[in-house]
Amino acid sequence: MIRDSVGFARLLGYAGALPFIGLAIAHRLDISIGVAENSFLLYAYGIVILSFLGGMHWGRVASDSDSQIPSAIWLCIAVCPSLIGWFSLFFDMPVAIIMLIGGFIAFAIIDLRLVAAGIFASWMYELRLVLSLIACASLGSLLL
Repeated sequence: MIRDSVGFARLLGYAGALPFIGLAIAHRLDISIGVAENSFLLYAYGIVILSFLGGMHWGRVASDSDSQIPSAIWLCIAVCPSLIGWFSLFFDMPVAIIMLIGGFIAFAIIDLRLVAAGIFASWMYELRLVLSLIACASLGSLLL
């Protein structure tokens, strides 16, 4: 049994940031690490993680046992990250990356406000802020 679930959440969160950091470095140093280009791998990971952020909101609404009717607004918000990621596939790389960065920024703002409102746990503030900065900086490296 894990005794410190907050510490474990942080560990997993920062472990999830390693592909962002590693792929950004590999891209900048032109080190091939797979059959696909590093820029595509980083972009694809951004889509996956942005979608995960929407899943957090879906799960939050689904786990609200006090409400018999799920919040339609929050359910709509919860699907936005997946849609942003999917729609980004229709654009050339610079625009697609800007879309993902915009999604990460928008959901960081939403999540930090939910922490301030006491809806998300206080430990989420630092984690979401740092991980969002890492994601945005890593994706932003593809624009240089």
